Amino acid sequence: MSHTNTERPAATVQPGHGLAPRRLAGAARRGLLPALLPLAALVAPARAEPAAQPFTAAYDLRFLGLSVGQATLTLDRDPAGGRYGLDLAASLRGLVGFFVEGTGTARASGRLGPAGAQPTAFDVDSRYAGKPIRVAMRLERGGVRSLTLEPEPTPRPDRVPLAQKDRIGIVDPLSALAVPLGDAPLDPALCERRIPVFDGATRADLVLSRGALVTVQEGPYRGPALDCRVRWVPIAGHRANGPTVRRMAENDAMRVRLAPVPGGALLLPLAIGVATGWGDVRIEATGWGSGAEAAAARIPESGRAGVRVSLPRAR
Repeated sequence: MSHTNTERPAATVQPGHGLAPRRLAGAARRGLLPALLPLAALVAPARAEPAAQPFTAAYDLRFLGLSVGQATLTLDRDPAGGRYGLDLAASLRGLVGFFVEGTGTARASGRLGPAGAQPTAFDVDSRYAGKPIRVAMRLERGGVRSLTLEPEPTPRPDRVPLAQKDRIGIVDPLSALAVPLGDAPLDPALCERRIPVFDGATRADLVLSRGALVTVQEGPYRGPALDCRVRWVPIAGHRANGPTVRRMAENDAMRVRLAPVPGGALLLPLAIGVATGWGDVRIEATGWGSGAEAAAARIPESGRAGVRVSLPRAR
């Protein structure tokens, strides 16, 4: 709900008060919103061959009540082999004083197990403020086997160095969106989890807690869902003295609503909310289905784009 210089988006909006438009624009360029899409979040060389119709969720990104972008998240699954492919495409429109335009895609694939996703590939190809951002990461048994990152993170005295241990026992930001449900009914206890995420440049934990069952009665999905509190805990690769990092780490007003996809056994984000000093950022599903319904919800190929998929950070 992404990677290297100080001009690149960090990933979510941080709380702040009384900031002038120029400072807000600078904060946006460091990364106020894009990373929510994947957690939110936060995708096809890496995609698995589908054994059934793919599931697609379409999202609208809103800030201060204004629509500032759209995204689609497509899931392909092979239930027999346990393989999955996630494809995230999004676009962020310029908003004077706050955001600049960004486009791109992110891809992830691997296997789904009882404990969650076990990714084997993660790729990002995007542009933000006219600058290209590319990631090609291959994984094996929860560890990074190879990594290409363009551009490399800008050296800073306060940047926490990445160690080899930070590349082990992790998932990519996109695979982190898939929460295993299994055959059990929805339970608030499913929110109690800590997800170790590495995007090629930074290592952080997404800590979910304080679960509550809700019944969704409006929108493309109707039925039971799970509301979770989310905390972002930086581990390595971030700037220790960066104000964005501090505010994001202290932000206790991030929530994600998870809903089961058709066929069950897996939860994906239905909505993501972040309260900030400037206003609320909301990412809400506008389409939720498969087959013809999913195709109608997709972003047209000419507009397929995605602000990078990454964790919140200050570059």
